[in-house]
Amino acid sequence: MFFSRESLAVVGVLLLTVGLRAINLDQPIVENYVGRQIPTAMVARNLARGSGFLRPQLDTAPLPNLFLVEPPLYARAAASLHQQTGLPLEASGRLVSALAIALGSWGLHGLARRRLGGRPAFLALLAFVVFPVTVRYGRSFQPDALMIGLLVAGVRCWDEYESGGRTIWLFCGVVLIATGLAIKIVAASILIPLVTVILRPRWAWKVALAASLMGPALLWYWHAASLISSGAGSRASADNGAIWLRVLVPSALFRVGTAVHVARFLLRSFTPIGLALAILGLLPPRAGDRLWTVWGASTLAMLAVLAGKLHHEYYWLMLAPVVAVGVGKGLDLLIVRRRRLGWIAGAGLLGLAMVQSWSTWKTPVEWSSLTEAARVVQANVPRDAWVAAPEALLFASERRGCRMEFTASAAKRAAGEWGESLDSEGPLALVEFYRVQGARFVADVSTDDPDRLALHEAIRRRYKVVIDRPGILLAVLNDSQEELDGTR
Repeated sequence: MFFSRESLAVVGVLLLTVGLRAINLDQPIVENYVGRQIPTAMVARNLARGSGFLRPQLDTAPLPNLFLVEPPLYARAAASLHQQTGLPLEASGRLVSALAIALGSWGLHGLARRRLGGRPAFLALLAFVVFPVTVRYGRSFQPDALMIGLLVAGVRCWDEYESGGRTIWLFCGVVLIATGLAIKIVAASILIPLVTVILRPRWAWKVALAASLMGPALLWYWHAASLISSGAGSRASADNGAIWLRVLVPSALFRVGTAVHVARFLLRSFTPIGLALAILGLLPPRAGDRLWTVWGASTLAMLAVLAGKLHHEYYWLMLAPVVAVGVGKGLDLLIVRRRRLGWIAGAGLLGLAMVQSWSTWKTPVEWSSLTEAARVVQANVPRDAWVAAPEALLFASERRGCRMEFTASAAKRAAGEWGESLDSEGPLALVEFYRVQGARFVADVSTDDPDRLALHEAIRRRYKVVIDRPGILLAVLNDSQEELDGTR
């Protein structure tokens, strides 16, 4: 069987997609948005150790602390890859995200090729692969890349069925889209272009089938609500639910800060050159643009509803397929009209995308001592002892404990997860609160942050320090001789 040169080129790009994101695969998962990666990894590790899928658990008290934000499908995939291959869990999660972006790239190329032709589709594929937002979150231990990969691939599968393909295409489309929506229900805007553009003819059974794709996600949130109402474990899930209900009131849409976030992340996610090319390619709409126009409009409407969450860059992944098509069309127009300028723009996009993505392969300075600090905690803290520490250090040291916070407002929220309030404000009050709740140790990595340095000094004055050297501070919250002997 022979493959065309175009097919081989597409396969080569898909392999490059995974390979690029697999560089430094064993890097600690503390770049980009740590507060999303670490809890997801905690859930995955507990799943690998046999915890139940329906009760995804964190390692931060009060226990059991259930992580009910979404079904742990991504965490399960990472845990399964870890179990089947023997790869470290963190590397397995990164690889799942990388493969998901490759799957989405395949889906995007097929959708674009049918409507735009070979060259614009291939250019759109390249743009999608190198966008900083797909690079960063295509190697992160969080579910967003898997969500977008499944959705875009699922839409292509359904499109293949509508174009005369076998029923297996429809089956794959249903499974992929339903799974993607279960991972991140906020991407439900994908159903609008699916129903209004992909379905042809738009028979009632197809519309009903498309609507039913929300079913698995809704079943999960019904299950989550029942667990929350039972009062099991931490109040964090209930607090998160309340936060999301407030987000759905779009008051944040009219704040100056929201506009700043939008401008910043459009340029950061797609590069200034990519954004300019996308505008050139998509405005005004031309023949074959209906899918991308509806897809873009529905996604922008969803992002407007989520305005209160747009300080998180990963939400912009939902717009990446449309922007990539715009870049593909814009570059194609330039190449046709002014070939040299088109190739210069393409090279500029590639170079700038790599520059803007480069930090994702580097461990941030504040976490440079994480691996060594984890070894110190493992050597000095009994496995069953609770540690008050940043989530990343708890995960890296494979210990359970209490999540450290370093501002007064965050400390107040952390205590609130126990249904309690602090006697006084500040992170030291939170440490003392954790001591009363049963934490036996407190630990942190080296940092230049003034708030954390001030907390370190307060810990030295108040508690018995066991280890205090560049990279790690470890102290005993209960300074009895029995506790000190346990660290030797």
